[in-house]
Amino acid sequence: MATDEEEVRKFIIDQIVKHVPRDFVEEYHDRAKRAYSEAFAEVNHSPTTLTHQRIFKLNQDRCFRLDWELYECAQAHGLVATANLLPENQWHHAYVVSGGFGITQSYVQALGDLPHPAKFRERLAEAARCPRLPFDDPKEIFVLKDFYALFAHNPVGKTFTEEHQRLGALTFCIPSRDMRGWVAELSVPELISFYPAKKGTRKVGRGPTWKRHTETGTE
Repeated sequence: MATDEEEVRKFIIDQIVKHVPRDFVEEYHDRAKRAYSEAFAEVNHSPTTLTHQRIFKLNQDRCFRLDWELYECAQAHGLVATANLLPENQWHHAYVVSGGFGITQSYVQALGDLPHPAKFRERLAEAARCPRLPFDDPKEIFVLKDFYALFAHNPVGKTFTEEHQRLGALTFCIPSRDMRGWVAELSVPELISFYPAKKGTRKVGRGPTWKRHTETGTE
């Protein structure tokens, strides 16, 4: 019998597949990989940045770049995107709406980590109706929820080198309503595996297609 956590995870995956376009997720992954590489190259070749400050400048520049990529990618796929000023911290963040999901992005130090506390993320997580665990009535999970999600991304390592500052992972995460943990955490490749195969994509294990000879009627 599935646990509450397993039921919630399955339900969330079903909702992501239903509401968040696969092509949008795939393209943002590609954009994130390119952005990580290009942001490093720009800072690495900056003549006006002190050597010991480059990693700090990279973290800031990369944040702005990933926000821009999220906004542009969403618009390219017909999703609602905004970067309005947030009253919590008087700052602009890219915010994307796709079906029942509101989505932002954030840098994390390592896979599985939470982003630094931010009032706007706490507000979005609390306003979402993701099931609290454990839930008393299993039926509640099947009532459509509105979710707050974020793309969490992290580099391979910590030092300021090209190898360490490549994109390590891009993860689609659903935080708990108190923003103190992940209810669901899916790497983009894992998430993509739950979508229906694209048309023209041959499924693994599928047998050969036999051609019928028109003259003899045999295969």
